[in-house]
Amino acid sequence: MFSRIRCLVFLVSAFLSSGYVRANEKPNVLLLLVDDLKPTLGCYGDPVARTPNLDRLASHGMRFDLAYCNQAVCAPSRFTLMLGSHSTSTGLYGLNSELRTLLPQALTMPQYFAKHGGYRTESLGKVFHVGHGNQGDPQSFSVPHFHDKVIEYLDPASTQGGQLTREEAYFTNQKLGEIKSLPRGAAFESPDVVDTDYADGRVAAETISRLRAAKLRRQADGTPFFITAGFARPHLPFSVPQKYWEMYDPGELPMPQFENLPDGAPAIAGKRGGEITNYFPVPERGEMDASLKRRLIHGYYAGVSFVDAQIGKVWQELESQGLADSTVVVVWGDHGFHLGDLGIWTKHTNYEQANRIPIVIVAPGVAAPGSSTRQPTESVDLFPTLAELAGLPVPSGPQPIDGKSLVPVLKDPNARVRDHAYHAYPKKKLGRAIRTERYRLVEWRSTDDATENIDYELYDYDTDPLETRNLAGDQPDVVAMLKDKLAAYPAPLDRSGRPAATSSSAAATSLMPSIPTPPVANVPLTIIAECEATAPSGVVVAQGGREHGYAVHFVEGHPAFDVRVNGRVTRVKGPNAVMGVTRIECLLTATEMSIKVNDGTASRLASPGLIPVQPRDGLSIGFDDASAAGNYQAPNRFNGLVIKVEVN
Repeated sequence: MFSRIRCLVFLVSAFLSSGYVRANEKPNVLLLLVDDLKPTLGCYGDPVARTPNLDRLASHGMRFDLAYCNQAVCAPSRFTLMLGSHSTSTGLYGLNSELRTLLPQALTMPQYFAKHGGYRTESLGKVFHVGHGNQGDPQSFSVPHFHDKVIEYLDPASTQGGQLTREEAYFTNQKLGEIKSLPRGAAFESPDVVDTDYADGRVAAETISRLRAAKLRRQADGTPFFITAGFARPHLPFSVPQKYWEMYDPGELPMPQFENLPDGAPAIAGKRGGEITNYFPVPERGEMDASLKRRLIHGYYAGVSFVDAQIGKVWQELESQGLADSTVVVVWGDHGFHLGDLGIWTKHTNYEQANRIPIVIVAPGVAAPGSSTRQPTESVDLFPTLAELAGLPVPSGPQPIDGKSLVPVLKDPNARVRDHAYHAYPKKKLGRAIRTERYRLVEWRSTDDATENIDYELYDYDTDPLETRNLAGDQPDVVAMLKDKLAAYPAPLDRSGRPAATSSSAAATSLMPSIPTPPVANVPLTIIAECEATAPSGVVVAQGGREHGYAVHFVEGHPAFDVRVNGRVTRVKGPNAVMGVTRIECLLTATEMSIKVNDGTASRLASPGLIPVQPRDGLSIGFDDASAAGNYQAPNRFNGLVIKVEVN
């Protein structure tokens, strides 16, 4: 009997030490984010790349062969990942965009996992973009962020004797108004040093330490972990230990095959110079010579192999700790990278090389090991996918959730949850793109003047994978088909979070002329609105913002009247969800607020008092301009027609 008990104790101890999580328990989540990584990986068929660790990791899960970022620039791309929202749905387009300025109530992916799943959330390295005036989003995680460098040099010659360089200033938020007066740093260096002399090596080491602590914590109290580790290479500068440069024969590296902009493409779509010119010996103007191009491509591949080694260490630790079978692992590149194709370097375009990314999902028990799919996939899809894998409720905001869960595809690589991917890039015009398995359509439309000429690009990747020629004028039927897909998306927001003048749909929510903003300070209010929608949602009329104001809007189909006084919102809601043509009458007095829907009985509530001062934000119809007057996320566009509005 004693020997049986001892055997049972041994088996239980072995079970716990393995890190295994039972089927009815939440899996751990490990996100591995890589800056500027396009599919230059062996597992994606690149014959040159030396990436044994990422290849091995991919053999345990599913590789997404047609995965695309939603905007090819660091900060917005990471916002799309963490919010599940397109940049055109949030207005977060810039490197210096501040998440909480436009979306103060947003619930990011790690916040969602903490709130709905009890996860301990941690971040290391480059997760949210910090730099260019942006401070990231510390409130997204349970514990302080483990920060390290993105721009890093070990050789004093790389910084012209230890000076603050342009890109170092950008990424440390120093002297942002003096960038062009600062010296340029080196585009590459290759000292004979160990991995942890650079940031990615230190991030990998700290991630390993966090995994060990997370395992003990889960054994002690059952807390699952959500750890996000971000790696800086192969982002410029290509500062990588010498041994990773030595993995490549420069003569075998792939050189660009087509170095002109596409024939017939609009000028706004192209790019020359940009980020790459902040590094020497790249000429600030003019063409590079062939040897420099080869050196830059060499540095990029060396950076890929360096980050491959760091991720390999993390994956090995996950396996050695017995956590691999209980952890969902995602590898994600924030956007692609031009290596001289089309004559372009780095990113910041709507072309294939800037937007195609690697996504690998290891989901034990769900995705078959070594599987792949051609499902067109977007960064925004990872939020709802991971939520479903963790058994959490379907994410619903408060920010727009544009992603679709890929769990059906993980179970069956031939399943489809959409037939295209969507992405965008803002210049003087906003370029929005539809990418199917075969085609990409890009629409360039002004955000300021909806009547300005619209430019289109069309590329056929079956017949012209190098994007040598814009086919928009030759294939009107394909253009029309893809334009219909694009038209199904909501009107994009501008950088202030307001609807941009890019489509007639921006004004289509109202059948009435604009009306002047009324005085509402210290007076009773009566608001009468008529609207029509099949399943109404969004704002019918709003005035004011985060301090004072009111809004008539819909909550899960119920008409609602919100009054904000001194920042606090009081809401009275209609008793029933409605559809079709609806008349709403709202009243605010010093003692009472009420809402009456159609011919029903008014719902009443004690008043928060009259609005004490005239709100800063004016009256808006069909959406909430600027900051939110009600308890929702602005602009919260109405999804039907506004027929009538009176404010008395």
